[in-house]
Amino acid sequence: MKIVIIGSGTVGGAICAQLAGEHHDITVVDTDQASIAQLADAQDVYGVVGNGADISVLQKAGADKADLLIAVTPGDELNLLCCAAARKLGAKHSVARVRNPEYTELMRLLKSEMNLSRAINPELSAAKEIYRSLRFPAAAKVETFYHGRVELAEFTLPEDSAICGKSLIELRNDLSMRFLICAVERGDEVFVPSGHFVLQAGDVLCVTAPEEEITHFFKEVGAFQTPVRNILVAGGGRISYYLLELLRKTRIRATVIEVDPVLCRELAEQCSCTVINSDAAEQEVLLEQGLAETDAYLALSSQDEENVITSMYAKNLGVEKVITLIRKRDHTEIYKTAGLQTIVSPKNSTAAYLLRYVRALANVRGSEIESLYKIMGGKVEAIEFLVKEELPGLTGIMLKDLQLCKDVLIACIVHKEQIIIPSGADVIENGDTVIVIAKGGQLKGIKDIVK
Repeated sequence: MKIVIIGSGTVGGAICAQLAGEHHDITVVDTDQASIAQLADAQDVYGVVGNGADISVLQKAGADKADLLIAVTPGDELNLLCCAAARKLGAKHSVARVRNPEYTELMRLLKSEMNLSRAINPELSAAKEIYRSLRFPAAAKVETFYHGRVELAEFTLPEDSAICGKSLIELRNDLSMRFLICAVERGDEVFVPSGHFVLQAGDVLCVTAPEEEITHFFKEVGAFQTPVRNILVAGGGRISYYLLELLRKTRIRATVIEVDPVLCRELAEQCSCTVINSDAAEQEVLLEQGLAETDAYLALSSQDEENVITSMYAKNLGVEKVITLIRKRDHTEIYKTAGLQTIVSPKNSTAAYLLRYVRALANVRGSEIESLYKIMGGKVEAIEFLVKEELPGLTGIMLKDLQLCKDVLIACIVHKEQIIIPSGADVIENGDTVIVIAKGGQLKGIKDIVK
């Protein structure tokens, strides 16, 4: 596909890294010549220096022949203008990053009039990711499929867990519930395991289960944590605002520490929470606001370094759930060695969303990508497919008779609203939703899972 990306900043760079690896023809536009040059050197992309809302610049970038234009500059209005101009020139699809909460209702009204294919909001996506993680505090990462009815949780197996030393076959026989361990990270290696795989303490497991079963699973394996009731949030920016809106109907009580008095007033007026006008980077402030006693600490300031340092301090104080926002540099593995397990990255979430959208546009006939998540540090993909027709060699055949590609696992089948954690005797049928786990794969359609 021919793709034009307006904006070469943190988000634009992350999108480039994801899409360039899938062999698309990518052109990046930005007014910053140094940024363009750096991105062109790092990725196999063509750079154009200029304003993405300038018709001549768009034409030079080939927007008139583009299959997709993605506008992710820091300005919402500029992104919308770029998309509108590109569609007038002939671009087939357009996606704009729109972050301002005040534009939410406006986008619903004007999306069709502006001929906009999609609007993305990295901060809202990050807030939803944090909200899911607070619902299951034992998990470092939680993703949802099939309208929230299927959960996929990533967590570290405790040293004292009763399932250490057991194979997955033994585990399925011992636990009378619907679940499937679909990926395991051990050291630097990631496995899509067979039934003979033996679990060890310290393994990072990715388990999928129906929504009503996941808490039961955590209890059985000794990884359950008490539900979160009080949280301390450092930083009162957009992500905090969206998160507080999501928490409004829950029992979770939030205290927000924000150094900017203007943001403090806005949060106090718009959200039902306690707002403290102070600097969360100061140890005394965190202690005064009850860091040592809180159920969860959320480091959501605009400074990555501050978020990492205060998160490490919270872990040392014994806070069970610590969530760390990283906006720029991605050193996830280093942070994990420091004990930081739940790391939220808006740029990575946005890149994963656009990767799903691009694959859906390029998808072969017969299936449709509903969701796509990068798990296990991006080494594994979890993809939700909707089967749209009978597929010879795939539908109507028992799973045990399918010749699946290496490192591919069928994690869940939803058949006529029934959630099935599959066995070898189950089959995929037309109309089913299928969740597939693939290591390092580039599945564009469900037919790609078989040899």
